Amino acid sequence: MWHTSRGDRTLRGSEAALVSLAIDTMIDALLVHLDEEEEAVIAPECQSGISVYDSLTASQRIGLLHDVARHLLTDTKTILPLSATTEAAVAAIYTEVRDQVAIEIDLYSEKPQQGLPSEALFWRRAVSAAYQSLSQITHSNDPTWNPLVRIDHFLADGAATLPTTDSSDLEVWETLIDDLTDAILWDRDFELADSFLDIDPTLSLERRRLMGIDRDYFTYVAPDPRPDQVMRLIWNTRDILRSKPR
Repeated sequence: MWHTSRGDRTLRGSEAALVSLAIDTMIDALLVHLDEEEEAVIAPECQSGISVYDSLTASQRIGLLHDVARHLLTDTKTILPLSATTEAAVAAIYTEVRDQVAIEIDLYSEKPQQGLPSEALFWRRAVSAAYQSLSQITHSNDPTWNPLVRIDHFLADGAATLPTTDSSDLEVWETLIDDLTDAILWDRDFELADSFLDIDPTLSLERRRLMGIDRDYFTYVAPDPRPDQVMRLIWNTRDILRSKPR
């Protein structure tokens, strides 16, 4: 269970499948670096551009992704407290989705759309299905909320339509992915982490108060599993991920 911008909820259906797929892909990339002598130096393909997440070691990311997957995808009794670290991980998951869509478009951009192999549309189909599933979510304070009519890009003759899955317009797909991200995250406060941690504590506290940011939001420490715990966490995480339909 997660305290999302659409209420306390567990991801279901295609939305859960997309997140599961992204986390699984991220874990595959991290596995390559677990046994390196300098684990803190992670290859560019594992970087998201989100500093709070990218500053973590491979082991810390494995532990964090396990916690995030468990709370996003299963009906936990408690809700994981929102923090810069946990929300940065969610943002990194959707950055992975965006990157995979970009790779998919780039790989098949010069091939005819007709007769493309199924893998050429795999990520775009997953994003489209997840986006459509958002229409089943009703905002607790706005019963009329419907993501399918929120984005001008997709309005045609007064009807809301999604891009075709063979569309190579990355900007359009990024818009969908941003909306999927916003259906979980309240804002992007995690991007302010450095500016809060490097100032006088009294001033930091006052700024957080004025901005409505919890006292412990920037001080949450990511899990740091021991080497003998990491593989068990990966197995447990994949048990969660692979229980979701693909």
